[in-house]
Amino acid sequence: MTKKTPVKDITGLSERVFLLFALSFFMTIKVLFFIYANPLPDEAYYWLWSKNIALSYFDHPPFSAWVQALVGYLFDDKYYVIRLLPLVSLATLLSIMIVWQQRMFRKIDFDIYLKYVILFLAFPIFSIFFSISFPDHLLITLLCLSSFCLFLYFERNNGSNGIHYWYLASLFFSFALLTKYNSILLGAGVLTYILYYKKHLNGPSYGHIIVSVFIIFLIQTPVVLWNFTNDFASFSFHLKERLDDGKDLTRVLKNLLGFFSGVLLAFSPIFIFNLKDSSIFDSYSNGKTNFIKMGRFVFVFSITICTVLSYFTNVLYYWLTPAIVLLIPFLNQIIKSKMWQYIHIFYGMLISLVLFLNISIFPIGTFFGKTDRETAILFGWDTIIETVRKEKKERGIEEVIFSDYRLGSLYIFHSGDYDADVVMEKRKTQFDVWRSKDKKFATKTLILTDNNFPIGQKISSSFESIELIQDIDIYANNEFIKKYQVFLGTRID
Repeated sequence: MTKKTPVKDITGLSERVFLLFALSFFMTIKVLFFIYANPLPDEAYYWLWSKNIALSYFDHPPFSAWVQALVGYLFDDKYYVIRLLPLVSLATLLSIMIVWQQRMFRKIDFDIYLKYVILFLAFPIFSIFFSISFPDHLLITLLCLSSFCLFLYFERNNGSNGIHYWYLASLFFSFALLTKYNSILLGAGVLTYILYYKKHLNGPSYGHIIVSVFIIFLIQTPVVLWNFTNDFASFSFHLKERLDDGKDLTRVLKNLLGFFSGVLLAFSPIFIFNLKDSSIFDSYSNGKTNFIKMGRFVFVFSITICTVLSYFTNVLYYWLTPAIVLLIPFLNQIIKSKMWQYIHIFYGMLISLVLFLNISIFPIGTFFGKTDRETAILFGWDTIIETVRKEKKERGIEEVIFSDYRLGSLYIFHSGDYDADVVMEKRKTQFDVWRSKDKKFATKTLILTDNNFPIGQKISSSFESIELIQDIDIYANNEFIKKYQVFLGTRID
């Protein structure tokens, strides 16, 4: 008589096959992205920072640029450098998380680990940040290291036992803050939680808290010194110049709508909706209970801070990334239903595929009538560089400037012309820091703009005359996607 295979075993095998397929899909997208993806404007911008090492930078703290500079010293290929770093961070983070899972459940379970990894990879925000060389891939990895040490502290803490984990958590957080300023959301949320619930937690003493805060500020010394020697340019930009002047209700509501829509799409609506189920926080004991409750508190705390900030400035959805780091280890428990897990995974697969195609193969917006600028400027740089080269040669011009840092950064990345400059009309950039205050442009200078960033007062005031030379029309697969304009600026000594 033939022995029947239990339905449970068949179901488990089918699920494993599906999860392995999903893993293969996400890894294939990563490989294809590594090979074919065009550099994004900010990737080129940050890469340029790594070629100009400093204590800090105008837009962000320096740690990510330092790491990229180190990798760039080891490898010559700039495309390889910018694509390698996010993958190294991803491998590091997943290794930490698997160890974390093993620590929580006290066993090795391949199926649990596999599902956890797939649920993580299905987050659009992580699919993006662990594919591109923004500071965020390093930020998330460092915050996860900090959070894991914090978890070990709450798990082991008994009086002074385990205090070294507290200081390790503080150290890794310090480096995260040295990578990107928005990591402060996690740090401030954790500190607020610990201080508010201190009577109910066997947490660090006030003395240990003060020492750890001192360590965090000490490690930010390069940022402070850089700002001190550069007229506090970065602090002024983030605390003053980025703030909107108008405070009308329409603008605030628009900021909020954009922020919450971005959060919902980037952090997966499935994850967000399942967070409301408070039962996910009741199945743990001791340190785990404190930790996951703290994760929920930090998330709500960060949402509140971002909501308040929307009154003053345009809050970007990815600022919230640090807020969910504490919840990442509990993905299997937060998204418990298999149906929701599968929907979450399919959602992530779809978004990953669309992003890859849009950046690497063909601007998807073209099918809907118009390509968004951020995508359109990724294409056609061979044409732009050749046009600029010919004009410079024929007219005896040595210098070219751009009206937008995105265009200037991409041009420098693709062409290797490090003498190119950027002058933006309504904001400062790192290019303004690099340029000497008394610099005068060459008597003949090429100026490249587009309709989003036309020539403004800052550029026009630097020349006696500016004339249009030609338009550059960019096509992708025979579809028009973008027009640039090349001007000749003339200055009389």
